[in-house]
Amino acid sequence: MRRNVVVATGGALFVSILGLWVLNSIFNVQSLNTPKAELHFLVPATSSNEHLCKLMLSAAILRYPTPVIINWGAAEDPDNPNAGHIQKVDTLLGYLDDLANAGKQDDLVLIVDGFDVHFQLPAEVLLKRYFESNAAAQKRINSQIGTINAHGYNIKQTVIFGQDKACWPSWPWGQNWQGCWLAPESTYPKFAFGPETDSNTNPLEAFNVRARWLNSGTVMGPVGDMRNVFQAALANIAKNHTTDSDQYYFANAWAEQEYSRRLLQSEPFTKKERKDKYLLWPKISEDQEPELHIGLDYQGLLWQVLGFFRPSVTWMTFSGEHTPARSRSSREKSFVRDPYLDRALPDDLATARPPFAAVLEQLEAHGKSGKATDLPTELTWRDLKLGINAISNNIFPMLHYTGPKWYRDDWWPKMWYYPYAEPLLKAAVSLARAPISQQAIGGKMWWPAEMGITTGKKGDEKGGAISDKGKWLPWKDMCGPHESFLWKS
Repeated sequence: MRRNVVVATGGALFVSILGLWVLNSIFNVQSLNTPKAELHFLVPATSSNEHLCKLMLSAAILRYPTPVIINWGAAEDPDNPNAGHIQKVDTLLGYLDDLANAGKQDDLVLIVDGFDVHFQLPAEVLLKRYFESNAAAQKRINSQIGTINAHGYNIKQTVIFGQDKACWPSWPWGQNWQGCWLAPESTYPKFAFGPETDSNTNPLEAFNVRARWLNSGTVMGPVGDMRNVFQAALANIAKNHTTDSDQYYFANAWAEQEYSRRLLQSEPFTKKERKDKYLLWPKISEDQEPELHIGLDYQGLLWQVLGFFRPSVTWMTFSGEHTPARSRSSREKSFVRDPYLDRALPDDLATARPPFAAVLEQLEAHGKSGKATDLPTELTWRDLKLGINAISNNIFPMLHYTGPKWYRDDWWPKMWYYPYAEPLLKAAVSLARAPISQQAIGGKMWWPAEMGITTGKKGDEKGGAISDKGKWLPWKDMCGPHESFLWKS
């Protein structure tokens, strides 16, 4: 009898091992047969401080590519700090040109502000949501201008900017500026922020306004399309240099796109718009291509801005289960599901690598298990307090601290990785280069891009960054002096 048990146990173990081998083989075959592409990560910054290091730390823990620091070491104008915004547009375009000329036009590139962004969710979640957002945008476009027009004029969304509740910088025209009035309707419900939604016209008190304007501090898209967007922004600067805010010129280019899209609608402009003599209308030349495939992340699916969203952002755990659709009331025919009340993880995060995966992989590489560390490697995403936009119900992959900057310090300890930041960083840096996700996303296997190093070499156990000139910037030089701000000693 005992022998039968042993045989049965051994057989079960063999089946389990065989199953794992089969699954691993399937993954390897999929990896070999699926087209490969890279995600590039660009961060404009001329120097380092604790805020850039918080970005680098959070990005490394969550498996984003090694950041390329744009304009590193460039001189700044002390009399005009905004002048660097124009400079970064030109330098970023040069980098995009180099990528496109190297045949990388179909790779994806992520660009974020260097001093006010903290990452919260893994890169694989951001990639999934990028494609999800584009698919949803295409449905909206088709309903607005018709599928035939959308296909015939190649109208789609591939370049996604951040969202703003206030139209800025609109001086001196106010809401008459084309970057304001030509912004499409927000995807938030009509009364998302209560009965007074959109009633406040003061841009300094936009808490109840639905986000619908462009914020240039976060943007993601294919190299080729991003290149076109940056070329359009530079063309706007050359045509009418009004301010040193890069956001102004990106919003102008976006407004020209939206104007051209409106012309494809049966009734492109309202009677009020046609009669308003104060509105600034775009002037598009005959040889200009206004369709740039630009869209906005209205509801924090990819990134959440903080400006005027402070009352809508909170932290909570998501350990519940999805409930079946339920009737709102006996009188209503519609059915609703409320993931916020269910407190259930979205599928893209529930199926992502667990938060301490890097530590477990590091231990397994040395023949050890999770029991060999004091870190809580058994924790899953369901166990952690995560930041959420309570209006859209989206757990955001990154938080962009527009508005009051002191929240960068006040909320840093809220990030789930803060108590374990240093060992998580070391574990993530120790891993060999691998696909961002174990499954294809958008029909491709995505790898973290790595720029060639021409000066210096890797070796810091906490990683580092690369300058846009190819110089390796080790962690100990960039962030060593700031570590007291990053984690508990």
